[in-house]
Amino acid sequence: MKKCNVRITSKHFHELHHALGYPWPEEIMGETYRNHFATDAGSDTADCMRASPHWTGGTEKFGMTFFHVTQDGKRALLEHMRDSVDLPARFEITYHGHNWREIVAARSRSAAKYGAYLDADSGDTFGEFVRRIKSVRLLSRAQIGGAA
Repeated sequence: MKKCNVRITSKHFHELHHALGYPWPEEIMGETYRNHFATDAGSDTADCMRASPHWTGGTEKFGMTFFHVTQDGKRALLEHMRDSVDLPARFEITYHGHNWREIVAARSRSAAKYGAYLDADSGDTFGEFVRRIKSVRLLSRAQIGGAA
């Protein structure tokens, strides 16, 4: 699935999300695309990470310190995203004559079609592309921070 590209205003939680590769909330507790954050060893960021239970103590390599998100950090990020982050709806788009589907995050069905069109880079006009769409199905509703 594509990255969960959302706005997280808290620097701490943004860094946790970045370190894990921008997962969707249901992916946070599992195996993620990545799990590391690199920063200068003597930086304020490194000092904050060393003091936090959300990060490992850090290992130095190549003149940088690499931190990894702990299980406590994953749980805290998941809770923060559920409580404070606006998540767009996700739509499944299938195409006539194709055996594959695409998942698109968008605010509406029409925005999902347009997002798929931008991702496709097919050379078709938008109208031609839309005619190839077989269905647009809502997979998950948008969640506004603070709503369950």
